[in-house]
Amino acid sequence: MRRRSKLGLTLTALALLSGLALAAGQGGGRVAAVSLGSSNAETRFGGFSGIEVSDDGTRFWALSDRAALAEGRLVRNGAGRLTGVEITGHSRLTDPDGHAVNGYESDAEGLARRADGRFYVSFEGYHRIWTWRGEDIMQGGEAAWLPRHPDFKTLQNNSALEALAISPDGALYTLPERSGSYSTPFPVYRYAEGAWAKVGAVERQGEWLPVGADFDDRGRLTLLWRHFTGYGFSSRITRHEMTGSIWPARVLYETNPLTHGNLEGLSLWRDADGQLRAVMVSDDNFKGYQRSEIVEVLLPD
Repeated sequence: MRRRSKLGLTLTALALLSGLALAAGQGGGRVAAVSLGSSNAETRFGGFSGIEVSDDGTRFWALSDRAALAEGRLVRNGAGRLTGVEITGHSRLTDPDGHAVNGYESDAEGLARRADGRFYVSFEGYHRIWTWRGEDIMQGGEAAWLPRHPDFKTLQNNSALEALAISPDGALYTLPERSGSYSTPFPVYRYAEGAWAKVGAVERQGEWLPVGADFDDRGRLTLLWRHFTGYGFSSRITRHEMTGSIWPARVLYETNPLTHGNLEGLSLWRDADGQLRAVMVSDDNFKGYQRSEIVEVLLPD
């Protein structure tokens, strides 16, 4: 059963009216931020925790942590700078039985899109990953299960499979938002050929928590981190060498608190000039005093 909101035209107008925001971060290059418009808890538009962007940087899919997906167009000026968004669709996710995902099962966090258009979504609460064919996810199509690693049953509530990414060889990668203690690294899991394996870990540094992941076109794992200071969020982007038991990190971008909102989703693409770009989306928790925005940053190679 298809469930689609009527927010498209209204949110398009709101987003296109939003101005370009500039923010200073350490590392990286030019930064642009645009509003996604007002959230609506009743229709589940808002609370965005995951994002995927097309290879040419013109289309996006944003995942709500209340099990809904928005799709749209990234509006750019003649120089390629992000200036707004146009929402073209918004639908509830459906479970393997064809019903809208609700309640305890609806805390969707990570989003990954395969080259053929297939989508994968990771969930907290009931820790799992479901998948949809690309043409089905916006049209009420039924989800399919992926097997679960035994560790998934032991993950913390509201701190589990937040980050999700697909490598160039088609393998799926995920890691939990919390590791259990400040001295414990975050384990990284890989899904390929029908099975999960723990393949490495990334070091934990204080209060920084991994909330988004993607691979760039050169096959390099990139993570988005957040740190809540008590009065605002800081964000960090790192690139990891997938060698050894603890994968080394290079910080590509880092902000002071309040530079952006609660950035949770990450997607990478390379523009026609060869510049690597990171697109991120913020979770406003359906609170009017938080920001719902898409942020784009130029990253160093």
